[in-house]
Amino acid sequence: MDFKKIARIFILTFGLLNIYLIVSIFGRQDIQYTSSEPTTNDNIANMEELDIKLPDLEGIDIQEEEIFPLQINAHHLLADEFKKNDKLTGSLNKDETVYYESFPSNPIKLEGNPIEGFTDEDYDLLKEFISSDRVMFGSEYHFAGYDEEGKRFIFNQLVDDIPIADGTSEISLYVNETGEVYSYEQTYAGPAIRQGNTLELIEPIRAIEILFLNNEISQGSIVHKPVLTYRRALHLEDLSMYSPVWLVEVERSSERNLFRVDAVNGTIIKQPSVSSDSSDSSDEQENTDEEKTETDGQNTEEEMPSEE
Repeated sequence: MDFKKIARIFILTFGLLNIYLIVSIFGRQDIQYTSSEPTTNDNIANMEELDIKLPDLEGIDIQEEEIFPLQINAHHLLADEFKKNDKLTGSLNKDETVYYESFPSNPIKLEGNPIEGFTDEDYDLLKEFISSDRVMFGSEYHFAGYDEEGKRFIFNQLVDDIPIADGTSEISLYVNETGEVYSYEQTYAGPAIRQGNTLELIEPIRAIEILFLNNEISQGSIVHKPVLTYRRALHLEDLSMYSPVWLVEVERSSERNLFRVDAVNGTIIKQPSVSSDSSDSSDEQENTDEEKTETDGQNTEEEMPSEE
C-alpha cells in the first residue's frame, strides 16, 4: 500500500474541506450583515413612527438628467458689465465679486409686506425687474424663494436647469416692513464648463435617510422635498469646481435648517445653515467644511425645518 499517496489524498481532501468551510462562514457573515442593514422601507417606517412628515418625491427623476461636475473659470464679468451699463448705480466690492445697489428714494413698491405676505403680482414684478437691464445677467437667474429671517427675495443662477444655491451666484432683493424693495446684492459664478463623465447620483430619499441615520432629523420634524443644486466644492485662484448636492430643508417648531448632502457619495456637508428659504446664503467653507459620512446610528432628538 502506498501510504505517501494516501497521505497526499487526505491532505488535499482536508485542504478542500477547509476552503469550503471558510467560504461558507464568510458567506453567512455577508448574509447576516446584509440582512441587518436597515432598508429604505425600514428607515421610512422608523421615521413615520417618530411622527416625521416626509415629502412627496413624485416628479424627481434624476435618472433622466445628465449631471456633470462643473468648472467655472475666474473672470471679471461683473466689473466689465458694470462699466458698460450706465443704468447701474451701485458699486462693486474690492475684488469685484459682489455688486451692491441701493435705491431707497425710488424703491420697488409691492402690494404685500413681510408680515402679511406677498401676492403673485409681487413675485411677477420682481421677476420682471431681475430680467431687466437694471440687473446684470438677470436672465440666467431663477426665483428660489423668500427668506423670512433675512427679509429678502432670493434668485439663483441656473446651470443646466440646476440652481447654484450656495450663495456664490445669487441675487438678494431686500424688502422693508412696508413692502418696499430698497436694495439688492448680486454674486455671479459665470459660464460653466462640463467636466468628465456624467455622475451617478443617490436618490433624494437616500439623502433624507442619511440625515435621519446621522441624527439630523428629530421626532416631529417636517422634511421638505430635496432640491438638486450645485455647490462650490473647490475654489482656486483661477477656477472653481462645482458638484451636485441635495439641499434638504427640515423644520421643527419655529426653526428651519438647511442641510446639504453630497449627491454622489452621500456625505453630509457641514455646517447646516438656519434659514426660512429653500435656497440658503453661502456659508463659504468650501475647503474647510466638516464632512460627515453616513452612519448606522439610531435617530435621537434634534431640531430642524423647510419649504418646497
